[in-house]
Amino acid sequence: MADTPFPTGEFAAFSTAKMSYFLPVQNDITRATVDAFFGDDAKFVALTPMPAVEIHIPHTEAQIATPGNLIAKFANGKYKVIDEAYYRKNFNDPLTDQDQNGIY
Repeated sequence: MADTPFPTGEFAAFSTAKMSYFLPVQNDITRATVDAFFGDDAKFVALTPMPAVEIHIPHTEAQIATPGNLIAKFANGKYKVIDEAYYRKNFNDPLTDQDQNGIY
């Protein structure tokens, strides 16, 4: 599977929001990058040879991020793996109703 670059433009502005931080997962991600992003929670995060970032924070559902995904870290300390489809639906694409008609 080829790497798909993550959206730019509006994404760049959204990613600077004070409410959250983002880690783009790429093929060359390093343990040092994971440690810097997760801080004290890094001990609950595995970097596998795939590469994949496996997040196993106690008392939360495990999450796996692969190249092309983003990991969002919110101000409340929670994490969410975001793929391109989720990002486009929730942050980038126009709002639509159940019939895919634009909502104005």
